[in-house]
Amino acid sequence: MEEIRRRPKGNVRRLTPGPTLSDQAYLSLREGITAGRFEPGARITERALAEELGVSPTPVREALRRLEHERLIERDAVRNIRIADPSIARLYELTLIEAALRGVAARLAAERATDAQRASIVRMCDRADAMQAAPDLETYAADLLKITRRFHELVDLASHNEHLIDMIATATAFDWAFRVKWAPQMHRTPASLRHSLDQHRIVALAVREREGDTAERAMRDHILQRTGVLLDLAAGPADEPTGS
Repeated sequence: MEEIRRRPKGNVRRLTPGPTLSDQAYLSLREGITAGRFEPGARITERALAEELGVSPTPVREALRRLEHERLIERDAVRNIRIADPSIARLYELTLIEAALRGVAARLAAERATDAQRASIVRMCDRADAMQAAPDLETYAADLLKITRRFHELVDLASHNEHLIDMIATATAFDWAFRVKWAPQMHRTPASLRHSLDQHRIVALAVREREGDTAERAMRDHILQRTGVLLDLAAGPADEPTGS
């Protein structure tokens, strides 16, 4: 493999030689997309990605096929490859899927989480509560977004179901970039922030107390309600988030 001396700007982790470069490329690119390091709609090329990853174009090409199958990338009319830029209607559909999957994850977490995991989930809520004293609501909202992401990751991991976690990652692939853009508008008041924290607390306590039904229902309702607000903001007054 040719050594790439120049280090391009990085959206993805460079790879090391190994028996499954295609899998490594897929995981690295997928991580970059789901973490919001690629702008939705941005054009990407096999050659540029191969340079950035430090591999030949072949494993990148194979990885892109898998990502296209997952609808994380798209090819336009002239076969250019772009990061998928889902419509409001598509995001709404993904929200329904996310709510169902994360509800199941919360139920499984209540049933399967270790004591340490249960404690970590509750502590994440405590951290968010402690930050409420921040004088700058905008800064607090941005920090809360990071804590919210970590809270959901902890619940997902506590399900001890890798297949479910992978499905959630696909359903929420564009969630981070979307929330970074619109969450500050949603959390413009202390009451809105408090509502999100209260919803997380209900889930956390249900997981701690091993109440699977409550955990699933609370998580599902939380995802649908809060993401619904974001979709309404993104759609604007003229659009319907459930449109075709």
